[in-house]
Amino acid sequence: MDDTGAGGESMPRRELGRCGFADGERYQAGRPDYPPAALDYLARSLGLDGVSRVLDLGAGTGILTRQLVERFPDVTAVEPSEGMRSVLAAALESVRVSDGCDTAIPVADHSISAVFVAQAFHWFDAPRALREIHRVLVPGGGLALLWNDRDESVDWVAALSRAMRWDVCRPYSGDVDYARILAAGPFISIARRQFRHRQIVDRQGLYARVLSTSYIAIMDEDERRDVMADVAAVVEELPEPIVFPYVTEVYRASARRAADATA
Repeated sequence: MDDTGAGGESMPRRELGRCGFADGERYQAGRPDYPPAALDYLARSLGLDGVSRVLDLGAGTGILTRQLVERFPDVTAVEPSEGMRSVLAAALESVRVSDGCDTAIPVADHSISAVFVAQAFHWFDAPRALREIHRVLVPGGGLALLWNDRDESVDWVAALSRAMRWDVCRPYSGDVDYARILAAGPFISIARRQFRHRQIVDRQGLYARVLSTSYIAIMDEDERRDVMADVAAVVEELPEPIVFPYVTEVYRASARRAADATA
């Protein structure tokens, strides 16, 4: 599948994900963590406890991984980008960090209690990825999907999105019902929840957040300068510290057991 990216050029979506997130340091500097209430909900609804083995798939620089380590003693991170993976490995020496992707997870069959995917599932080959995730999960194991979406009900956030050319360059649809996609795979007991979240940043932190966006990261210098000039027109009017609001979208599902197929 191709998506229209920066400058109206077409780039395969997975290639955009690979190239756009090569700079792990920039991504780590700009992106928010995830609301504790969302992680509480996922841990509770997926039946996770102090002995659960969890996997962060498409872990990036380990933003969610850091929060998982605080909750679970056995955390594995899988990330295809070397630039991202190196930042993660340097920061979290206790975590097993592996090169892998949505369709090739380097762990044994039925060995993981729950797979978490934060800000990444839209890059996946969903049918193949769901089969691979199901393979690594214990019978009845859990799957959690999370996204931090800018809260565009706030006027300045909507203006920022327009300045970023989000309406033109966004590399994936914002209207996908992932519950239907999960239900088409080997998963049941699917639920969707939303949580409010916020990131406290200064102006430089907000610029870092914008620059970590995949299609902006791969723009040529002139195009990126034009975009950032429009972004600055919004950002420079904001008083510091800046409260950057998000709506965190969360899905949970359970791996279908063999018995479920005949139930």
